Amino acid sequence: MVAAVTLLRPPHQLTATVLGAGTMGAQIAAHLANAGIHTYLLDIVPKGASGKQRNALAAGAMKMMAKATAAAKMPPYMDGAFASRITVGNFDDDLERAVATSDLVVEAVVERLDIKVSLFQRVANAAPGTAILASNTSGLSIGSIAAGLPEEVRPRVVGMHFFNPPRFMHLLEVVPAATTAAEVTAELCEFSDRVLGKGVVVCRDTPNFIGNRIGTGEMLLTFEATAAGNYTIEEIDLLNGPLMGRPRTGSFRLADMVGVDILGHVIHNLADGLSGEPGTENYDELHAKMVVPEMLAKMIAAKRLGDKTGGGFYRKGRDAKGNRVIESIDLETLEYRAQEPPVFPELAPVARIFDTAERVRAAIRAEGRAGEFLRKVYLPLFNYAANRLGEICDDPKQLDDAMRWGYGWELGPFALWDAVGVAWGVEQLEKMGVEPAANARALVEAQGADARWYGGRPSAPTVFIPGKGEAAIATPAGMILLDAAADRPGAVLHSNKTARLIDIGDGVACCEFRSPKMNILDDGVLAMLREAVPTLEKIGGFRGLVIGDQSAHFCAGADLRRILKWASEGDFDALGGAVSELQDTLMDLRHGAMPVVAAPHGRTFGGGVEVCLHTAAIQADAELYMGLVEAGVGLLPAGGGLKELARRAAAWAAQVPGTSPYASIRRAFETVGGGKVSSSAYEARNLGLLGHDDRITFHRSRVIADAKRRVIGLAEAGWTPPDRDEPIAVIGAPEGCSLMLGAQMFEWGGYISAHDKRIGEKIAHVLSGGMTQTATTVRAQDLLDLEREAFCSLAGEAKTQARIEHMLKTKKPLRN
Repeated sequence: MVAAVTLLRPPHQLTATVLGAGTMGAQIAAHLANAGIHTYLLDIVPKGASGKQRNALAAGAMKMMAKATAAAKMPPYMDGAFASRITVGNFDDDLERAVATSDLVVEAVVERLDIKVSLFQRVANAAPGTAILASNTSGLSIGSIAAGLPEEVRPRVVGMHFFNPPRFMHLLEVVPAATTAAEVTAELCEFSDRVLGKGVVVCRDTPNFIGNRIGTGEMLLTFEATAAGNYTIEEIDLLNGPLMGRPRTGSFRLADMVGVDILGHVIHNLADGLSGEPGTENYDELHAKMVVPEMLAKMIAAKRLGDKTGGGFYRKGRDAKGNRVIESIDLETLEYRAQEPPVFPELAPVARIFDTAERVRAAIRAEGRAGEFLRKVYLPLFNYAANRLGEICDDPKQLDDAMRWGYGWELGPFALWDAVGVAWGVEQLEKMGVEPAANARALVEAQGADARWYGGRPSAPTVFIPGKGEAAIATPAGMILLDAAADRPGAVLHSNKTARLIDIGDGVACCEFRSPKMNILDDGVLAMLREAVPTLEKIGGFRGLVIGDQSAHFCAGADLRRILKWASEGDFDALGGAVSELQDTLMDLRHGAMPVVAAPHGRTFGGGVEVCLHTAAIQADAELYMGLVEAGVGLLPAGGGLKELARRAAAWAAQVPGTSPYASIRRAFETVGGGKVSSSAYEARNLGLLGHDDRITFHRSRVIADAKRRVIGLAEAGWTPPDRDEPIAVIGAPEGCSLMLGAQMFEWGGYISAHDKRIGEKIAHVLSGGMTQTATTVRAQDLLDLEREAFCSLAGEAKTQARIEHMLKTKKPLRN
């Protein structure tokens, strides 16, 4: 037994120390700060440094993170103010003092076992007996680190491997050594899930754990197939991209992001830790391939290391006219050249398949160079993964979760094998002269031609574990999975093509958006929003509604194609009618008979924001990219978004008698006029899109369950809908004119176009309450009428229609 560990307390009561202020250490510290934990960030003392310069490495890392956060380029902080939760220091002056007060210590220094062991010995002497001592090593043995420590400390030593960048990558590998106490592993897992919002996978203490072991195996197979088939890097990144349910970065763009030298280091580390001799410990059938390819070695020697050196497999530059271009490296000459768009005619029909599993099944069977590459890489990869079961993890789901959460794959290797057909894959491996994994043969022998690693129903899923057979996949406590909830008999209360109403228990239902195009507000979604509460009232026994889904993004807003069609045809009756219908639908949500809680996550734009603004409360995912972005397509929010911002500004001002709502109105004007999008839920709060009473959940799979609890709390507190005709204080022309002037000055300064100014003036007109002669009060409907009039007016302008058309074609805004 070990002394009771202490991580399961409110985050603000915890203290952590991160040792090493490099890329990973600094960003781990930032994410701990995001979660509300006071954190020490320490590094070595630079040679010859004195005074404040003794903390220069940690302080420099803080400056870099502040700069990245301000620029909104993969910002480590969810709110720049969270940097105040970090205290910098150095190993010589501050390590013992910081560690002595810490509940968690995370080591993130250079990947050398001797350095890590020496540092851990100091930590062990200083840390309280309740602290968890973790290493962020990406592949060194946790047992080897623990072995050099006192016996009473070893039970609290564990691997805690974040993926880069720590804030954004969902995976966290928790790696217990043989000496790690089970209760330490369990508590670290729960803390990492609930407090840090991570997808936790428990790994065995083997070289490179799960994610990097399988990811490197895939890269080695890709290198081999690339050379054998003389493929270009553009061709490979297409084949290893969304076609196979993987990120657009593919393989070579990913290598540039991670670092070409890091990839070489990982290959060396694997080769050193594994064996190519069958029957020996740590035998790996790919060991002979674990050699840094010649082209990779030359790139490393030439410092072509990827993004951090300005060029790797790709390089950003400018052409003769000064235009930005991206060049690609020629794998034979290692010289940069203009990009060559990949062409695979055989994939044309495959690319049109929306369902990932069906698309993968067709792609890997394709004739020609594309299918040949996919079969040479993915079938051996599936086999490699199957051979690792019982070695690096216990079951297929752990390995699949690691690849989905750490590498951004939609489907892990076993789910991909199910998609292409396990029996077919075994047959193809035999034809290729590759010995199928015994675990795969066992599955086929047990289940026959239709063998699958995953089975059961969404409400009772199973996974095949070699030697044990099918085992149930449990849903973690405190999570609601909507597909599983909908699979229960009678749970789907109402549905159409793009939305459904699901009973999620305890008298609460969920209105789930299911549009394949980023959940736009199409006819099905709007119909469900209108009908959800009346349906629940008719059924009876329900006390509230959650609006949410578990796709990649909450809602991209309105259907721009329909808006463009009506506007270009001059059918403003249809356009105005659609806007009125949206306004009425959302007003009914806000003023309905039961509390409604929105659960936004990911991209939440335009009309999606307006849905949230009309609910009783918001339970947001911390990774929320929220913005009223209509100005980018020449429009303004007309589903009640401006009305709600004006109403909220008036309500906040009313808390201090005699205060004007102008400050909040100006913030709203700048937010909407600039089309600002939050980089997190905390920034959405700073922009006024979330209120101070709205709540934030760190784990994306817990948002729906937390929103449900919020509904229950509102209902039990005695929900009373707000007055539909409540008076709203508006600033009128006296202060509204300053907004107009601001737009004019921005045009004079060349920051915005004349059309941008016109949009800004329309926004100011609505937010001010119609530029009334004096500050006064209006009703919600008055503001809605102003929104609708301004929206239809802008939609009729040629420049707005050009913006919409450009956005639909290029996915980028046009500033005309």
